[in-house]
Amino acid sequence: MLAFILVLMLAAVLLAGCGGAGSSGSGGAAQDGGAAPGDSGDSGAATGGGAGTGDGGGSGAGSGNGAGGNAAADTSGFAGPRANVYDDPEGGVYVSPDGNDASATGSIDAPYKSINAALADAQPGDTIILRSGVYREGINVRVRIPNITIKSAKGEWAVIDLTSPGPGADEDSGVYFDVDSSGGRLQCVEVMGGFYAVCMETKWDWGDPADRAGASGIIIEDCVLHDSRYDTVKVKPKCNDVTIRHNEIYNSGTAFAGGPKNGEDNAEGIDNVCGDGMVVQNNYIHDICSNAVYAKGGATDVLIENNWIEDAYGAGIMVGFDTSPEYFDLAANPQYYENIRGVVRNNLIVNTGWEGIGLYGSRDAQVYNNTLVNVVNGGQYHSAVYFGLTYQDWESYAGRPANANPAIQNNIVCQPNGIVRPMVEIRYSDELGGMSALDGKPVMDGNCYFIAGKSALFSDRRPGSVLEDAGFSAWQSHIGGEGGSLEADPALDGGYMPTNPQCAGMGLAHALSRAAGQAG
Repeated sequence: MLAFILVLMLAAVLLAGCGGAGSSGSGGAAQDGGAAPGDSGDSGAATGGGAGTGDGGGSGAGSGNGAGGNAAADTSGFAGPRANVYDDPEGGVYVSPDGNDASATGSIDAPYKSINAALADAQPGDTIILRSGVYREGINVRVRIPNITIKSAKGEWAVIDLTSPGPGADEDSGVYFDVDSSGGRLQCVEVMGGFYAVCMETKWDWGDPADRAGASGIIIEDCVLHDSRYDTVKVKPKCNDVTIRHNEIYNSGTAFAGGPKNGEDNAEGIDNVCGDGMVVQNNYIHDICSNAVYAKGGATDVLIENNWIEDAYGAGIMVGFDTSPEYFDLAANPQYYENIRGVVRNNLIVNTGWEGIGLYGSRDAQVYNNTLVNVVNGGQYHSAVYFGLTYQDWESYAGRPANANPAIQNNIVCQPNGIVRPMVEIRYSDELGGMSALDGKPVMDGNCYFIAGKSALFSDRRPGSVLEDAGFSAWQSHIGGEGGSLEADPALDGGYMPTNPQCAGMGLAHALSRAAGQAG
């Protein structure tokens, strides 16, 4: 039985608002980015549009594999933590709030009291088994050796409370997988607080260009992660093949509590800078201070699927964004693309202040079978599906490429009457000698667009290709595409699935359900 189960079949769907649940995720947006606190891999704020800031998860996405072509879709419709039915291996190292570090052997009868004490005595491949209760580790929990699993005991639930770290430890607080901890796993654990709730560390800036590896093959599954001061999950450069699946992630950005809720603070749900092969799958991500998920800095072969994203003050999903140029792997990506071969599919995105899905400096992105409801409700900038610019610190040597060869197909965008921003916008700026957000025409087809009580609008700001807030037929002619798309009410049901036969095959390929809190 799932505790606190929230079933997808919401009875209060209002077709005039496409099933949107209000606008608690609303807020203004900075043009193509917001201010950042100097966080690794994030560009600093820039006037007029600068930036702010394994095992593949069963889907086969990974470095060099091309997530779009070779990754089989996961058809599990459940988003959030599953029940803790994972067996505790023989020889596991036990920790209990009632344990004693001085006399511990790590057996179930003589457990450690501190997770860090157990980790200090652990050997590669060990499983640290946490009995139910709250663990206050002071500064952080830090994994330093490979193939370590930290999990709650079967049928139990452990909470790591890092809301009050020790003095001076703010930037080190959280659950950290150090550079030598590849193959680690965090399973069925709640983490609250931390600078980041969970962070993968890297050698990127250690000074040896021949060795810039990070903690890779890390799996975070069936966890509840929340109330981080900044990003909830941080994937640093070359922390490759990270899998983040079946988690609840919420309430990022507590450092900005009391400030304006406009998406401009740097506190993502999941922030990936130059980490290849990441899989973000079947998560329930909600109440996010800025953007729910992005993969940027040249992140390659990233798969984002089956996630329920709701109430983000920034964007829902960003394929690329805006990264300081020193964080790009120029041997693999000399053009400074922000994202290469990213795949975004079968995600439900509800209530965002900025775009539902944005593409920034991406190459060969695939965006299909997603449903977007009441997005870009901040009302100031961007569009439901947005082609944005990347400034890369305004450095003269940076590439700042336009999006190239995107494919956007079989999606539904369903908006209430009060939304004022376009369905699709292609941005242009005359800064830095002129920058376009897209090379050529996008491949777009099979999409459904609807805004209650008025016509959908589309914009292309590029010189020589200008289309200002035009209707759907003008957009079709303008891009020479969308022949199989339509402007119609999809008549979404309580599960955000279309009941209008014209929209069959559009939006979610299969229904999602969600759970909040511990599953048990």
